[in-house]
Amino acid sequence: MVNPSATKAERWILLGIPVLIVAGSLMHFIYDWTGKLTVIGIFAPVNESIWEHLKLTFWPMVLWWFLWYFINGKKFGVALEKWITAAAGAIVASPLVILAFYYTYTGAFGIESLVLDIFSMILGITLGQCLGLHIYKYSSFGRTAVYTAIFIFAIMAVAFTVFTFLPPHIPLFWDSPTGAYGIQYSCENLHSNLSPSKNR
Repeated sequence: MVNPSATKAERWILLGIPVLIVAGSLMHFIYDWTGKLTVIGIFAPVNESIWEHLKLTFWPMVLWWFLWYFINGKKFGVALEKWITAAAGAIVASPLVILAFYYTYTGAFGIESLVLDIFSMILGITLGQCLGLHIYKYSSFGRTAVYTAIFIFAIMAVAFTVFTFLPPHIPLFWDSPTGAYGIQYSCENLHSNLSPSKNR
């Protein structure tokens, strides 16, 4: 007999594929649409670097997985250990797939393609969600796995936040159109706005 709660959870995971692809696509433009608000830059790409585009999967996937559990987890008796570890698998796998695919067609084959850039996000989200579904259906973890998953989420969230403002000067963080790194230009503008005017 099929467990109705498991079926609903599994459908939610799979439904996340098209929804997250659309959400990630829209997030690409949110920073510009909001007038380049600094706080928005934590969650949306502030430039065209590979690192910044990983935000297109990370934050929407975190919201997607945790939103369902907070709303329906206890209602349907979904085990926290299974859900959190499945979420961790999906959220970690997605950027790794994107990076692996991107550096394969750019580094190994020297191809620069917007179509492939978009496809890398689609591929990352799809495989990430499928891995999350597999973990949820077939794996069994204890509390240690939950703590590990939460630690991974925290590290990734801190990394995306800190590296928005203080990115290492390596190719992963390099904005090819401008040659800049992170949101440093905006920070300089903020500093100048907060500094006393020379005319005062």
